Amino acid sequence: MQNANRKSSAVRREEIAVAALRIIGERGIASLTTTAVAAEVGVTSGALFRHFDSREAMLQEAAQYALAKIEATFPDPTLPALERLLALAYSRVRIVGADPGVAWVLRSEQAYLSLPAEAVVQLKDLVRRSKQFVLVALRDGAAKGTIRTDIEPEILFVPVMGTIHALIGMAGVHATAGRTRGSSTERVLAALTILLAPPYNDPVHHNSIPPKS
Repeated sequence: MQNANRKSSAVRREEIAVAALRIIGERGIASLTTTAVAAEVGVTSGALFRHFDSREAMLQEAAQYALAKIEATFPDPTLPALERLLALAYSRVRIVGADPGVAWVLRSEQAYLSLPAEAVVQLKDLVRRSKQFVLVALRDGAAKGTIRTDIEPEILFVPVMGTIHALIGMAGVHATAGRTRGSSTERVLAALTILLAPPYNDPVHHNSIPPKS
């Protein structure tokens, strides 16, 4: 019975965290009140404080939930460079784009001002690791001739992450966020692939093209 009670408490805490994120994503951080969360979950305001001793603790749990979802979007780092970048993009658009609250944590400057200090530190670390992941992939691809070398990885990073964040925020894109042929995500990422491809006058790329028979 004790284990069942602990599990029930964990489930309820997650429900509250998800409800808090939903309110933030749909109505904004200013709308996150204990009354609003209680109504969203279907409990009394007093019941919330059996699971969280403050609004900040509730917000910390919501941030942890969002950060875990974003963490799950990192693909296998041993994939080929371009495949690695596209896998990250598809995963972030599908998982983060489908949840406005999670997207708020990742994309909004308000998150850095509104989240508890511990969550902000974790968010900054995740953003740093995301940048490093993309830069390593760009450098790996450049070294192997699959990504252009005439533009520095630090510069290419901007359109890569900018495209991912733009897709996350595009209205109506999330219903087709998978690898569906002809979807908005597919077309935009195909354009990004062209942008990243080595130009034909790139020596690495040029030497990798077999001569015509």
